[in-house]
Amino acid sequence: MMTEDAGDYSVPIKLDTLQNSAVTSVSVPLARGVLHELTASQLLANGAPIPCGAKALTNWPDGSIKWLHLTFAVPKNLREDLIFRVAKVKQSETANAPESLSYISNDSHTTVTHSLYRFTLTHADGSFSIASGTTDDANKVIRGCLNLHDAHSRLGAVSSCQVSIDHTQSLLDGAIYALSVQVDMTYALVDDGTVSNITSTSVFLFTSAHEAIKLDVTLHNANAAVHSGGSWDLGDANSFYFSALTLAMKGDNASTFSYRTEQDSPWQTHLTEAATDTNNVSIQQFSSGGENWLSPVHVDHRNTLPFSVNGYQVDKEGEVITSGQRATPLVSWADKVSVTIENFWQKFPTSINMTPNEMLISFFPAQKNHLHELQGGEKSTHSVWLSTNDKPDSLDELTSSSKGILFCGEYIHSEIPLYTECQNAHSTIQDLINNGLHSQNNFFEKREKLDEYGWRNFGDIYADHETAEHQDDSIFVSHYNNQYDPIYGFLRQFILSNDQQWFTLADDLAKHVMDIDIYHTKQDKDEYNGGLFWHTDHYLQAFTSSHRSYSKHQGIGAYQDHAGGGGPGGQHCYTSGLALYYILTGNPNAKEAVQTLTQWITYVYEGGNTCLELLLALKNRHVLGLKNHFTGQYPLDRGTANYINALLDSYVITSERASLQRVEHVIQHTIHPNEDVTLRHLSNVEETWFYTVFLQSLVRYLDIKSVNKEFDDAFYYARDGLLCFAQWMLEHEYMYLDKPEILEYPNDTWTAQDLRKAHVLSAAYFYGNKHDHTLLQKAEYFENEVSARLEQSDTKTYTRIMVLLMQNDGPTSHFKHAVLPSEFNARKTDWVAPAYAKGSNVTRIIKAFVKRMLALSISNEVNWLKKRLG
Repeated sequence: MMTEDAGDYSVPIKLDTLQNSAVTSVSVPLARGVLHELTASQLLANGAPIPCGAKALTNWPDGSIKWLHLTFAVPKNLREDLIFRVAKVKQSETANAPESLSYISNDSHTTVTHSLYRFTLTHADGSFSIASGTTDDANKVIRGCLNLHDAHSRLGAVSSCQVSIDHTQSLLDGAIYALSVQVDMTYALVDDGTVSNITSTSVFLFTSAHEAIKLDVTLHNANAAVHSGGSWDLGDANSFYFSALTLAMKGDNASTFSYRTEQDSPWQTHLTEAATDTNNVSIQQFSSGGENWLSPVHVDHRNTLPFSVNGYQVDKEGEVITSGQRATPLVSWADKVSVTIENFWQKFPTSINMTPNEMLISFFPAQKNHLHELQGGEKSTHSVWLSTNDKPDSLDELTSSSKGILFCGEYIHSEIPLYTECQNAHSTIQDLINNGLHSQNNFFEKREKLDEYGWRNFGDIYADHETAEHQDDSIFVSHYNNQYDPIYGFLRQFILSNDQQWFTLADDLAKHVMDIDIYHTKQDKDEYNGGLFWHTDHYLQAFTSSHRSYSKHQGIGAYQDHAGGGGPGGQHCYTSGLALYYILTGNPNAKEAVQTLTQWITYVYEGGNTCLELLLALKNRHVLGLKNHFTGQYPLDRGTANYINALLDSYVITSERASLQRVEHVIQHTIHPNEDVTLRHLSNVEETWFYTVFLQSLVRYLDIKSVNKEFDDAFYYARDGLLCFAQWMLEHEYMYLDKPEILEYPNDTWTAQDLRKAHVLSAAYFYGNKHDHTLLQKAEYFENEVSARLEQSDTKTYTRIMVLLMQNDGPTSHFKHAVLPSEFNARKTDWVAPAYAKGSNVTRIIKAFVKRMLALSISNEVNWLKKRLG
C-alpha cells in the first residue's frame, strides 16, 4: 500500500540485486488525485534523487496520473530499495544531473544530439548517419538505410516516408531523458510503380542513460488474405514474397573489424592490409540449432523444410571457417560502432555480413532458391542495438536488462484486479504453477520439443495438450495463440515472484501475439479485420496454416460439431494480458493491440449498418454464440465475456467513460438479477460451461467500479446478477469430472476450469457483504479439490491446464481477506424486466429494418457483399 512520509506519498520499488548498473524500468500505479505533474515526483536511491525517465501511461478522469512508467540506471552502490516519491525536487538536488538529449527537426531532417554522437535522419527515405562526437567528421561517420528486396532481388522503392517523434521527460531536471523517432515507409511495386500495401516501421530509441541506440524494424503486409474455403495456409495469393530485408551500413577508412559469435566465445579480429582486400565475413543462423531443428513447425507453403543447415555458420570469402548451434553475435566494426541483434538465433534466419567498410544486418537474409513469405495481415519485428562505445561488451548488459516490480500490495490501487496481495506462495496450486519453470515439461522445454523458434514462431507456446491422442513419436505441431491469456498469467506470476523468467515468457509471447496472431488488415470482412486468430484446430496438425488455425491439409469431422475452416472469432479474444503488458512496459504497440482487438470484437457483436447484414442476423438470430440484434440480448458465454473484458481493458488504459458504459449495456442485456437461472439449462455442461467466464468478467467490472467507489444502479444490477447466479451455483455446481459421462472429452482441463467457480463464489461472498459464509466455503471446496486432483494428475503440466491455473488462482484468498469498502446495499428483488424481454418479435424486426433503411447506403451494401463473395 502507498505510504505517507512527512506529507509525501512514496512507493518502494523491489529490484533484483543483480540488476545493479543495468538500465531498468518499472511502472507505478497511483491513487486518484495523487500526482498531476511529473515534476512533482522523484526517484530516490540511498535517499537521494537519481536521473529517471518518466512517462504517464494512463490518467484518471480528473487528469491525475493513474500509471507512471519509470526508466533508470540502477546505481552500483545501491544499499536499499529504491523509493518513488511524490515531492518537489529541490534546486540543489539537480546539480549533478547528466547532460540530456536534444533534437532538432524540420521538414527534411531530424538531428538527435548526444554527448557521444550525433544522429541525423533523412525524412525522404529514412536513411541515417551516426557521427562520433557531435561534429561531422567524414572519417567518423556511419551511414545506414533499410533496404527491402522483392522476389526478383530488386530494391523496393520508397513511395512515402513519415517521421514522428516522442520523448520521455526526466524527473530530475525536466529535460529529455529518452527519445524515440519513428519512421513509417510505404513501398511501391517495382513492376508498375504503384503504391503497395507493404510497409515498414523503424523506431530509433535514444536515451541519456547510455550511448547505445536501439532500432526496432517492423515489416507489415497490410493486404487481406484470400483464405479460400476458410483455410489460411501459407502460399495464399495475397502473401508478400521477398528475397531480403537488410539494414545496410557503410563507413570509411576502416582497417579492422572484430566479432564474437557467442557470449562466451573469443573475439575474432580481421585486418585489412591493402586497399584491395575485402575480408568478407558473414555470420548466418540457418535454423534453431536445437535437437528438433527439423521439426515440421518450420514447413513453408510447399509443406517442405526450407533449410538444411543445423545452427549457424561463419563464412569468410565464401568458405565456412566455423559453425555452431546458436549464435548471439556481437560485432565491433569500422573502428566506430558495435552492433548486436536481439534474439539472433531465436528469430532465424538472420545474418550479419561484414567487410571493413560495409556491414549488412539481415533480418531476412537472401537465400538461394528460397523466398520469404509474409502473410496477409502479418507483421515481423526485429531489434538491433548500435553503440559508439569502444567497449562493445557493454551491449550485453543492455540487451539482457530486465524489469523491476513493486511489492504485491502496491497493485491494490490498480484497476486491474491482480489478486496478488494475499497470495500464498507455498500453496499446492502455486506449486503446480511453478512447474511452468521448474518441471521437465516447463515452458522453455516446450519450446525445444516443438522447436518453437524462427521469426514467425518464437514466443508462442506449444499446445502440447493437443497431443493427448497422438499415437507415434513424431512431432505434433499445434500452436496455442494466447488461449485463456497466458500473457496475463505470466505477468501475474512475475509480479508475485519477481522471477525474471516469467517476464521473459510474457515478453516473448506478447511480441509474438502483437505481430503474428493479430490479423493486421482493414481489407477483409469487418468481423475478421484486427481479430485474434484461433489456436491450431483441436486434435489436428497445423500443417501449412502456421498460426492461423485452419489448413487445407486438415481433415473434416475430427471431433463433435467440427466442420473445418473459419477465421478470427469473438470466442477467442484475450486482451487483459496485453493491457497489463502495456502498463508494465509502456510498449505503445500493446496499447494499440488492445484497442484494435476491442474495435474488432465490438463489430463481432454489434455489427455494422447495412441491411444485408441485418438480413443475415435475422437468419442467425437463434444461433448460439451470436447476439440477437432484434431483442438486443447477448449470449451468456465466453465470447460476451471476452467482449466485456476487452472494453474494460480499453477503459483501464484510456479512462474513456464510453467503454465502461458499453460494458454496463452488455451486462444489462445478457442477464437479469431476478431471472430464473434454471431456464438457462446450465446442467447441459458441454453447451453452457462458459457461463462462469461471463460471471468472471462481471466480477471484474464490479472490482473496477469498487476501486472507483461508483456504487450506482449499474453496479448493483451487476452485483445482484452475480448473487442470483451464485445462489444457483451454491445449490447445483459440482466438480465437472464427478459426472464424466456427460462430457465428450473428460480430462483434467475440466478440473482446471473448476477454479473459475471458486472465483465467482468467493466474489459473491465479498459483494454480498461477507454474510453468506457457505459461498466462501464452496469456493474453498472447489479450490481445494482442484489442487488435490491436479497434484495427482499425469497431465498437470499440459499447457492449457497450466494457463488456466495461472489465470484463475488467487481470487478466493483475495476476497476472503479483502476489507469491504463500505456496507453494500441489500439485494433487490424488484428490478425492472429486461429490455430484451419486452415487445413482440415482429415489432422488433420491423423497427430494426426501418432504422437501417433510413440510413441506407448503396455503396456500403455493395462493399459488404463484395467482401463476402470474394
